[in-house]
Amino acid sequence: MNELMELGQPVLTGRVVQLEPLTFESTAELAEAANHAAIWTYLDEPTPSTSEAVSALVTEAVEEQDQGVRIPYIIRDRKTGAAVGSISFIDIQPRHRGVEIGWAWVTPEHWSTGAAREASYLLMRHAFETAGAIRVVFKTDSRNLRSQRAIEHLGATKEGVFRNHRILRDGHVRHSIFYSVTAEEWPEVRRTLDLWREELPVE
Repeated sequence: MNELMELGQPVLTGRVVQLEPLTFESTAELAEAANHAAIWTYLDEPTPSTSEAVSALVTEAVEEQDQGVRIPYIIRDRKTGAAVGSISFIDIQPRHRGVEIGWAWVTPEHWSTGAAREASYLLMRHAFETAGAIRVVFKTDSRNLRSQRAIEHLGATKEGVFRNHRILRDGHVRHSIFYSVTAEEWPEVRRTLDLWREELPVE
């Protein structure tokens, strides 16, 4: 019998970011980071411009964690110590040892710093090398070209498009593009990402 995938929620430290478990205490830190409309264009949520709105998002994440369907993290800039975004394990399938990385965002000023890519790398490394995953998935809105490029730069393989996948709050019918990395692909994906990470500043 296959062993179950066990993700846990350890602190994960990289060269430019550190991932820490998202808790209710994270609300105040995330309130400023999240207040950028550009972040939320394709996330199907209104821009959380108030602490109450951010609190609602954090509450939802924690409740989903209690239900066993999400493991949310706060992304912290190692240089400044500031909270700059969030990322989560979602669609967790322990028996099939598969998981999706989603609900990922960082502040616009960190879009070109390597923060988001390293955050995804840290979750992939943990999933494959510690938790025993055999498949890690990413998906994005078909309109979100920046996100598609970012996922492709992670070394993920495009699997296809789920047409009419979701109806968003504004009524738009979203097509979702799915990508994945498998356990067999991970060693080469990691080698490529490790070479990229060597060029990042050490904090």
